Amino acid sequence: MGGDGGNPKKQGTGEPGTKPWPRAVEPVKADGAEADAADRGPGSEPAEARGTSRDSAELDPFEGPAEHDPFEDLVGSGGSEAAFKETDARGRKGNFVVPFGLPGSGKTTFLASLFKYIDESENLTSRIVVPARGKVRHYAGQAMLNQWQKVFNTGRFPGATPVGGDAIRGLAYEVTPSKGQRTRLGFSVVEVSGEDLVRVVAREGSDPRLPDAVAALFRNANVRTMIVLVVHPNQLDNDLLFNNLFIWLNENVSRRLKTFSLAVLIANPDLALQRLHKRRPDTQGHEKLSGNILKLYLKEFAPKTHSMYNSWPKRRRAILPFRVGEIETRREGGETRERITRFNKRNSVQFFAWMYHQFTGRKLGPGFIRRLIRWLNG
Repeated sequence: MGGDGGNPKKQGTGEPGTKPWPRAVEPVKADGAEADAADRGPGSEPAEARGTSRDSAELDPFEGPAEHDPFEDLVGSGGSEAAFKETDARGRKGNFVVPFGLPGSGKTTFLASLFKYIDESENLTSRIVVPARGKVRHYAGQAMLNQWQKVFNTGRFPGATPVGGDAIRGLAYEVTPSKGQRTRLGFSVVEVSGEDLVRVVAREGSDPRLPDAVAALFRNANVRTMIVLVVHPNQLDNDLLFNNLFIWLNENVSRRLKTFSLAVLIANPDLALQRLHKRRPDTQGHEKLSGNILKLYLKEFAPKTHSMYNSWPKRRRAILPFRVGEIETRREGGETRERITRFNKRNSVQFFAWMYHQFTGRKLGPGFIRRLIRWLNG
């Protein structure tokens, strides 16, 4: 969910009250920055947005060598014992959010942005839930959240999610609005690498499959499931992945499928709008990817996904852009990098409000009594 990778510039998306990240280097122009990122494809994305990994201690001037990192032993949660496993998925109850997208589409950036908003909001009281397997507490979700916060504090995008079943992580939260509607929401998210998710695409000699933990979660009748499809304009195969996902769902959990909530997020909406303007010149007058323009973008660039979205029950579906904030392109250590200079909470607020309503049946804002008093007072 990065910027468009062209000239150093800002996405004009800041709003009062948002918090800037500290700047550790001054932005300078990238070599050959006149190239239009909309024409360069996925290769124009930074390593963090593409989902590739880099040695940040070597390339990132924000940090010194790893041995000087005071949190080195606190972040990270490696090891199969930390994984969110099939047995966990079968035994859980409650609300689960499962982001789905190609490698580098922005799934982790979406989750990190959502929890940044939740943790910093003056209108929400939140706490992490540390699950137990038997008598043993598992802090992998908390470690993952620590890592996101550590990365975001430098304005970087989260790096690649490790591949493999042992790398799947769950994070459970409880959130209570502090004003108006005060129903507590408990929900969990599951983070899975895009490389593991694309195995649901059928290939000759390879049957489509989901990671065992994700498949078990979808089959669990005690779980209320929300699938979040993250569409990135630099990815050409969004439709292929999502179509194969829904073929799997219809084959394996068809009776439960319509009870799922479905959200479609368009990452990097500025770049998406540029692409739409090129394909559909009649949209040139629109300056924001919103409303019917969102649906038109989905129809043009992911028609099968658009069809699935349209067939979903209206009360259980949503489509919105997802912009993480203001972004600048900089030259750092001989590399062209994108940095988040100011977090924009708007889309995180929108998504959380919709998620809250989906899982609790209630809308954020004044409670019933306050609404009644307000109505009586005109």
